Amino acid sequence: MYKALMIEDHKEVRDFVKEYFDHKEIEVIEAQNGYEGLAILDDTIDIILLDIMMPGIDDYEVCKQIRSQYNTLIVFISALSEDENQLKAYEYGADDYITKPFKPSLLYAKCLALLKRNKKIKTNQLQSGKVILDLDKHILVIEENNIALTDKEFKLLRYLMENQGIVLSREKILDALWGYDYYGDGRAVDTYIKRLRKRLGKYSYYIQTIVKTGYVWKGEEL
Repeated sequence: MYKALMIEDHKEVRDFVKEYFDHKEIEVIEAQNGYEGLAILDDTIDIILLDIMMPGIDDYEVCKQIRSQYNTLIVFISALSEDENQLKAYEYGADDYITKPFKPSLLYAKCLALLKRNKKIKTNQLQSGKVILDLDKHILVIEENNIALTDKEFKLLRYLMENQGIVLSREKILDALWGYDYYGDGRAVDTYIKRLRKRLGKYSYYIQTIVKTGYVWKGEEL
């Protein structure tokens, strides 16, 4: 469930959008002016729907202040359709622009597309419950603590997490990580599983042993 902050002085427009969005994947938080919107805004907001023509603080100033503190997605909503207004919005940091009147389905589609695209850009990681594997930095993150992994530990943990819920035999793990021409035995897998469990600490139970077979990453649902 995503969370949108709608800064709009017309209640009927807020109600119109909220009624449509709330039945889908985006919860709408309402603010009737820029001051109220800035007071509400925090890291839990995924996207901002910002009306251009509002009384009080200038809407472009609202956008400027948001951009000085957050990278939150911003969609401008306006009755002004001229190119210069849209260009100005993008110059101030808007991610998209929609003109009134609009269909709530179109606004929703724009927001959802932005949110999903942004999630892919921001998140190059695997997460299972409290365990995060950062694929760019090659580190394990547990409760905001970074834990260094050796190359083999990283590859093994990634392989387990990418196959969550699937029982992996020692032979399958050996083939995937050591290669088909490896002449060792399953004890190498057992050794690295033991190391990973130590790295995982109190979450070591995420890796479960299947007797006479191998291992499975159970993790937890987010």
